[in-house]
Amino acid sequence: MKKLAALLSLSMLSACIYAGDMDIFHGRNKFFQIWQTEEIFYYDTKNGDEYLTESKTITEDDIERNQVLITKVGNVMAFSRTHRTDFYGSETLTVNKNAVMSSSYSPLTIKKGSKFDAFGETTFNGTKYLLVRQGKSGDILMINENGELFDRIGRIVDGRLAVLDIVFFPEPEDIVFTPVVTTRSENTEVLEGWELRYDGIVNNYMRFTYTTLGDNGKAEEFIFPTGQQTIVINDLRINVIEAGYNKIEYVIL
Repeated sequence: MKKLAALLSLSMLSACIYAGDMDIFHGRNKFFQIWQTEEIFYYDTKNGDEYLTESKTITEDDIERNQVLITKVGNVMAFSRTHRTDFYGSETLTVNKNAVMSSSYSPLTIKKGSKFDAFGETTFNGTKYLLVRQGKSGDILMINENGELFDRIGRIVDGRLAVLDIVFFPEPEDIVFTPVVTTRSENTEVLEGWELRYDGIVNNYMRFTYTTLGDNGKAEEFIFPTGQQTIVINDLRINVIEAGYNKIEYVIL
């Protein structure tokens, strides 16, 4: 099974839930004691059936120092760009055979070939679980990274996962949930950074454009007399070997 997305920090609250003489879990006729409630990492499904699994801020640098480089007019000589990459996935689980989760109370039945859409995940006692709903009963099945069922079920209480203390026994024991996973990544616009472009020679002057990227980006023009060997543009110190109308040969120091 695919590696699960990074979870939010989880906290635990031991609890027993009763409402007078009324069982708040309407799907069953017995009171259940809850071990604890766990925070759920709900999948972001704003993009249809996809969920946002992870976001990373990535910086790409192209600053080759102490090497002879050649750049054509209008091209970038060096840059540093920081952008955010969002990773999306969608996951439907299928089951390999008919099964029953038996217990001292009412059993749960699972049909071969049934499809379950994972709506989130959690960590319980150090193990990560995908969470799927079993029919309309409100029961939450917990499935580990190997596709195996946890021997307890959960309910949603105030947006958190309440794990019940009653033990269920899957029959047969080798029931496995298999994921069907699709993923993609999407880069945002550049958040910050800079790039240096060579603009050629005009009136015997070498021309460069240094552009600051991001929301407050701006472009600055730098000019130097042709024949000047060492130039400094902001934090870049450059040794110009040969500058022409079509290209520049240089070393970034």
